[in-house]
Amino acid sequence: MASFKSNPIYCSVLGVLGLAVLAAGWGIYDRHAASEKSAALLVQKRNELNSLQAVNPAPSEVSKAAVEADLLRTEAALVKMRAELKGSGPFAEALRNTPAPSEPTDVFFNLETFVEKTRQKAEAAKVKIKADERFGFYTYDRTGPDRDLIPQVFKQRQVIEYLVDALIEATPSELLAVNRERPLTKAALAAIAAGQPAPQSSASAANSNSTNNDFFDIDPRISARVPGFVGASAFRLTFVSETESLRVLLNKLASFELPLVVRSVEVEPMPKSQSSAAPVQSNSLSSIFGNAPSSTPAAAPEPKPLVEKVLSKFTVTVELIDLIEAPATEATPTS
Repeated sequence: MASFKSNPIYCSVLGVLGLAVLAAGWGIYDRHAASEKSAALLVQKRNELNSLQAVNPAPSEVSKAAVEADLLRTEAALVKMRAELKGSGPFAEALRNTPAPSEPTDVFFNLETFVEKTRQKAEAAKVKIKADERFGFYTYDRTGPDRDLIPQVFKQRQVIEYLVDALIEATPSELLAVNRERPLTKAALAAIAAGQPAPQSSASAANSNSTNNDFFDIDPRISARVPGFVGASAFRLTFVSETESLRVLLNKLASFELPLVVRSVEVEPMPKSQSSAAPVQSNSLSSIFGNAPSSTPAAAPEPKPLVEKVLSKFTVTVELIDLIEAPATEATPTS
């Protein structure tokens, strides 16, 4: 205390310096502790990085072989599906390999031959048709299609021939109508590709005044089309028959001789016909005096079948599937 009283300024400076030394020592200790903690964390992260770098991400030989085998199976399945979607048999071969006529007049005579032969087939099978039935080609009853439409119309004729032949083999009671999609000109196809409405084609103009409409529009919700991958052409058959004829037709289409896919089947029951039993004559003896004795025994009534055969109106919509080949813009790795 005496020293402090005699030299207060000197003692105060010593006290302040002592506190400063203590504060600096604490700071150095705190920094050293933080540095050690950071160094330990750095060592831990380096160990984790080294562990991750030591892991080999490449699959084992067993996994690689399994992946390659699965790829080969998938490619084989794709090739098989593409082959099946092209159809098989003489109709499919004709559809792929028969060249379309080059002149509208040639298409006109080709259609006339088809219509005449098909009418004869329907008559031989006792299938009722309209007297002027043209099986979806009323538009060309006097002239052939425009040149732009020849390939599409000729292909439609081939497919409709297959469909109508299959229906006639199923022996329906009556063929009511055959419809197809409207063929499109090159200008219409280009407009659709550009996202614009297709202009009216000459085919639609020629058919606008006809009482027999060849064309129909398939509901896009049931169509199999996938832009850029799957194309399709729609057709529709309307006929009257028993259910058995419909079953025979669907089984024929399921054979996939042509890549035809049934998109919808509409059924409309036909009204039952009146009974064909002969009425009792009003002037017969039984009507005047009651039941007269007969020398011949009355015929027993025919047994009624458990399931009555009824006629229905069927509308079957099908599509011809056409796979769109993807453009080869990138090389496919082979190894």
